[in-house]
Amino acid sequence: MTHAVHRLTVRILKKDGYWIGLPIDAPGSMVGDTLSDLFEDVEAAKHFCLGLPKETTVIVSYTYDLPEFDDEVIEVYRELRANRDKIAAQLDEAARTAVARLKQAGVSVRDSATLLGLSPSRVDQLRRSA
Repeated sequence: MTHAVHRLTVRILKKDGYWIGLPIDAPGSMVGDTLSDLFEDVEAAKHFCLGLPKETTVIVSYTYDLPEFDDEVIEVYRELRANRDKIAAQLDEAARTAVARLKQAGVSVRDSATLLGLSPSRVDQLRRSA
């Protein structure tokens, strides 16, 4: 059984020191002292705004209406951060594999560290976690 996924886009702006969320193509508004407060309010109200039961999946996206600001800046940052996290996980796995193989080959912790450009304590940590 396939469940329908609904989307809600919320326009974010800052006015008089408050963050305001205005759903696009849905009724309602939300207010928060901080963006975190506003996001919590959006999560609490998203089903109500769309007239949907709580068990329905609703994906929320945000657009930011801030002077001198372009949403693309955040999107580029998030994409790069996601890529960095993926590469970091791949690098960690490659380091574990390399350390394990160097250990099997009888290479010392200190020499393994030199070969991999890591500290001896990091190599030792990787050896113990394998």
